[in-house]
Amino acid sequence: MELTDRGGDSSMTPITVVEGTRKLDPVSERNIAERRFSALASAVREHEALVRRREYAVRPQDQALYRRLRQICGDL
Repeated sequence: MELTDRGGDSSMTPITVVEGTRKLDPVSERNIAERRFSALASAVREHEALVRRREYAVRPQDQALYRRLRQICGDL
């Protein structure tokens, strides 16, 4: 595992966000929001898996974040 200069894992999955200046219809806006949320949820899950592999305990605030994500995504 390679760490970045900010202490993060450099092996995180990259995402590309392309936004234009044109106005989108409500369905397209919702689709973009869903894709962003999905990418965020994926990144949090990757972080959770990475932290669990470490030798030290997971911080309580991280556990709360993971629990809240599972609630929002309907995983609980």
